[in-house]
Amino acid sequence: MDNLMTISDIKAEPMDRKSMFMGCLFGGAVGDALGAPIEFMSIEQIRRSYGSDGITGYVEFPDHTGVFTDDTQMTLFTAEGILRAVHRAELKGIGGAAVPLTYHAYHRWLHTQGESSEPSPQGWGEPGLDSGWLVKERELHRRRSPGNTCIRSLKSGIPGTIENPINPSKGCGSIMRMAPVGLIYSDPQFVFKTGCEIGALTHGHPSGYLAAGYFATLIFLLKSGEQLKEAIYKASVILQSWPQHEEVLQAVNQAVDLFEETKTLDPPGTSGLPEVIGRLSRGWVAEEALSISLFCSLRFEHDYKNGVLASINHSGDSDSTGSITGNILGLINADLLQFSILQKI
Repeated sequence: MDNLMTISDIKAEPMDRKSMFMGCLFGGAVGDALGAPIEFMSIEQIRRSYGSDGITGYVEFPDHTGVFTDDTQMTLFTAEGILRAVHRAELKGIGGAAVPLTYHAYHRWLHTQGESSEPSPQGWGEPGLDSGWLVKERELHRRRSPGNTCIRSLKSGIPGTIENPINPSKGCGSIMRMAPVGLIYSDPQFVFKTGCEIGALTHGHPSGYLAAGYFATLIFLLKSGEQLKEAIYKASVILQSWPQHEEVLQAVNQAVDLFEETKTLDPPGTSGLPEVIGRLSRGWVAEEALSISLFCSLRFEHDYKNGVLASINHSGDSDSTGSITGNILGLINADLLQFSILQKI
C-alpha cells in the first residue's frame, strides 16, 4: 500500500439514499441468515451436507427456520443509536452523543437477549430499556448465538474506550455491526474515529476496533460513489494514520493480493474458492473477517449472489463474513439490481 496516497475529492454522484440504506442493511441480513446454519461447520462438513459446491441457495436450521443472527440484530441497534444521536444534534444543537447513545442501544439489545447489566457508568445516564424503537419489536427478542465478548462487556456496565480498553479481544463482533456508521455520517475521518470508538465499547484490542473503523469508512466511501478498489485504498490511508494499525493493514493487503493472484481462476464461480479463502484464515477475529469479506467482494463486485455465497462457504465464521460481504455488495448493487438478486436466493 502506498503510504504517500492522499484522499482526493469524491466526485461521483451518490445513489438514492433509500436504495443505498436498504441495499446495505438488507444485503447484510441475507448474508447473515445464509451463513448462520453453517457457522460452526468445516468446509468438508458443508460439502457432505449440501453437495460439492456447498451452499448454493436458501438454507434453514434443523427446525426449518431461516433467520439472521446477532450480527444483524446489533447492526440495527447501531443504527438506532446513531439515528438518535443525529436527531438529538439537530433538535438541540448538541453533538458528540453517538458513542454513549449507541452504548445505550446495545444495552437494549442486551435486554432482548434476556440479560441485564450492572448500573450504567456515571455521566452517561440510564440506557432506558423501554425507550427506542427496536426493543418493542418482539421478533428481535431472540437469542441467536450472541458473541460472548459482547455479552460480557455490556453486562459489566463499563464502556470500553480506546484509552482504557475493556478487554484484549479482537473478535469479529466489533466489526460485523458497523455498517450504519458509514451510512449515516458524512466525513471519512469522523466515520473512522466513531467506528473505532463504538467498536472499542466491547472489544479492546487495536485490531478489533481499527477493523471496525476501517469497515465503517469503506461503507462511507462506497456510499459516496467510490469504486471498491479505490475505497479500499482510501480507507487504508486513514488506517495508517492510527497507531498499531499494522495487523489490520496486513489483512487488507492480503485480501487485495489474493484477489489479484486468483482473479483469473477458472471456473469464475464459487467452486474451489473455499480452499483459496482458507489462505486468509477463518474469520473469527475482526481483521480476518474483514479480509475474507474484502476478497469475496472484490472477486464478485457486481454479483451479489455469488459474492455472498463465496463468503459463507468456508471453515469459519460464515454468518459474520456473509453479513459483512452482504453489506458491501448490497450497497454496491442496490440501484443496479433493485434487489432482484435477493429474490433469487
